[in-house]
This record gives sequence, structure tokens and C-alpha cells, in this order.
Amino acid sequence: MADNTTISGDQIILPSSITAENSAGLWKQILAREKSKQFTTIDAGSLYFCDESGLALLFRIEHQTAIFKLVNITPEVEQLYKVMTKNLKAGPTQKRKYPGILESVGMWLAKSLHDIKESIAFFGSALCASFYVIFHPREIRPKEIVSVSDTSGTDAVAIVCLIGFLMGVIIAFEIALIAQIFGAVIFVVNGIGIAMTRELGPLMTAILFAGRSGSAFAAQLGTQKVSEELNALTTFGLEPMYFLVIPRLIAASIVVPILSVFAMLAGIIGGGIVMGLYDISFTQFYVQLMKSITVTDICFGLFKAVIFGFVIALIGCECGIHTGAGASAVGESTTKAVVKSIVWIVVIDGVAALLANRLGV
Repeated sequence: MADNTTISGDQIILPSSITAENSAGLWKQILAREKSKQFTTIDAGSLYFCDESGLALLFRIEHQTAIFKLVNITPEVEQLYKVMTKNLKAGPTQKRKYPGILESVGMWLAKSLHDIKESIAFFGSALCASFYVIFHPREIRPKEIVSVSDTSGTDAVAIVCLIGFLMGVIIAFEIALIAQIFGAVIFVVNGIGIAMTRELGPLMTAILFAGRSGSAFAAQLGTQKVSEELNALTTFGLEPMYFLVIPRLIAASIVVPILSVFAMLAGIIGGGIVMGLYDISFTQFYVQLMKSITVTDICFGLFKAVIFGFVIALIGCECGIHTGAGASAVGESTTKAVVKSIVWIVVIDGVAALLANRLGV
């Protein structure tokens, strides 16, 4: 829409209509005159239509009487203006008040305690529901478990194998550089086997699963919470804990160990290729690998993978179900799910390593 505003000296003649399309130039003129404190007469004789942007402009003009004088306003516009602005009050802009250090710490502590309380309550509910479905298998939804497993597991095999392979290559190169000095390159195989089966296989798989599927769980349930689908399920007599959470807990507890096996194998293959560069034959690598790793090492890694999968799904579902209102809340829940999952993965892995060391496992 063309802007037919006329500006001459200390007078501004408004156009026939003021809308969001043509009000930007008028706002610039009004604000510039306010800043320079130049007295200006605003002629509204030609103005017959205003949208919210135009009414806001007239409101600004009317309440700056020391600088502006509004004249010749038409009855139609005046009546609309009075109806739309009768409950508005002009006043100085309030500056944003920032909380002090003590107030910020108190708010953070209160929020943290509230989050911990919600997490503990959710964990208790999930644990009770898990034990319930163990003794009541009919409550399990196999189709949902297979669907979640396929989405979060099958599509993740490629990236898990790639990361596992690269971890095996990196470990082999780094350890071999030192072992070569002492003429003990063959013992690099021991490090590759133990590291991939006990630690890096399950750990890297869990971190990838948290970023890929744990966030998806939080986003899915968070979106359902925002769109009130969870309330609809409750209204229909379907408990979200059994209908949505338990299938994801079971699927994650199954998928993460399976993916960990792929990561272990890929890492060992990657290490074997590097060992070939140090004149370690396939037979030597295989014999040394079988001597270095035991069934206990593999079972220990897989047991941790089961725990990792359960915890990741638990945190993802908890963050999703406790999502606030609005689309931004879904993003916050997703971010929180990934961060909390990774932190708990590292904590659990550290505790497991300490216990294994003390117990001689």
C-alpha cells in the first residue's frame, strides 16, 4: 500500500489509512520528533481507517501533548479509538528488574528441589509399573515395543557401528604408539578387547542413544502433553505410564545391549585393522584377543548397557511428561533429557567401574 503521508515543517498530515504495512515510516517520524522535542501538529482529517498499529500510533501521539497536537480527527476514527483504548494507561516504560545473587540462588535451589521431587516420584511410579507388568504380562504391548525398538534401534545400527569402529581405531593407534617403544605391541590387543567390551562399547552406544532416541522420547511425549493427548488418554481410562512409558523402557533396555554388541564388534575390527599395520597377523590378533577378554567382561558391559537403556528411556519419558505449556517447552524438555541422560550415564559408568575394581569383577 502506498504511503501518502505529507510532512511539511512542523506539520504531519496522516494518510487515509494506517495499517501494519505503511505505519513503519510514520513511527520513525514520530519517534524522531519525540527525540528532538520538536513540536508538531498531526492532521488526521484524511484518516478513515486504522488497525492496531494505527491505533497504537494515535495513542502515542495523544499522550505526548508537550510535543504533538492531534487535530481534525474524524468521528469514525475517534469513536474506534475511544473503544479500543478506554482501558489503556500511558506511563513511563518500566525497566526490567533483575534478581539479586541471593534471589537467583534461591530460585535455582527451589527449582532444583522441585525437579528432584518430580524425578523421584516418576522413578517410583515407573519402578512399580515395571514390577507390575512382570507379574502381569498381559499389560505389555508387544506391537508398541517392536515399533519403538525398530525406530530407535534398527535405524541407529549404522552410526553405532561407525562410532565403534572409529573408537577401536583410535584406541589401537594411541596405545600402539607407547607399546611400540617397549616392544609390546601385541598387548595392545588386550587393551582393545577390554576397553571395547567393558567400557567404550556400552558407553558410546548409550551416549548416542541418549542423543538420538532419548531426545525423541522427550519430544514425542512433550508434544502429546502440549496438545493434551495425555489428558485424553487419561479420560479414556488409559494410564500413560502403562500405555506410553513402559513400552519405551522395555524397548530401550533391549535395544541398547544389542547395539552395544555391534559397537564392540566394530571396535574390535577397527583395532584389528590397525594392528595389521604393526605386523600383527589375524591369527595372532585372534589368539591374543581370546586370551584377554572373558565372558565376565562381555556380561559386565552388557549389564551396564541394560541399565543405560532403562535410565535413558526413563529420563526421556520423565522430561516429556513433565513438559510445560507452549512449543518452546518441548525444546527445553528435549534438551534437558539429553543433558540429564549423559550426566547419569557417566555417573553410573563411574560407579560401576569403582564397584568392579573393589569387587574384583
